[in-house]
Amino acid sequence: MTGSERLIVALDTPHADAAARLARALRGRVGGLKVGLELFVSNGPGVVGRILETGGLPVMLDLKLHDIPATVAGATAAAARLGACWVTVHALAGEAALRRARE
Repeated sequence: MTGSERLIVALDTPHADAAARLARALRGRVGGLKVGLELFVSNGPGVVGRILETGGLPVMLDLKLHDIPATVAGATAAAARLGACWVTVHALAGEAALRRARE
């Protein structure tokens, strides 16, 4: 794995068009793209698919999940269905929530 493949670049903007332009420009230059809370909430779940298509790179969905285990499990499963390769979960959600997220 090259150094650039280890990089995940944050698409920290509320604007889907700007995020898609950056994703396209980064294609083949980094290892992944991060969709954060602001981009996700501003544009809805469909933005994950748009970034996947445009960037052609794995997507980390950085929503910092912190809830009861069943809800964390459902949210991580939904993120996987959207195509996210990684999802952030707060450790303070507890061991059971982390375990359920991994499942």
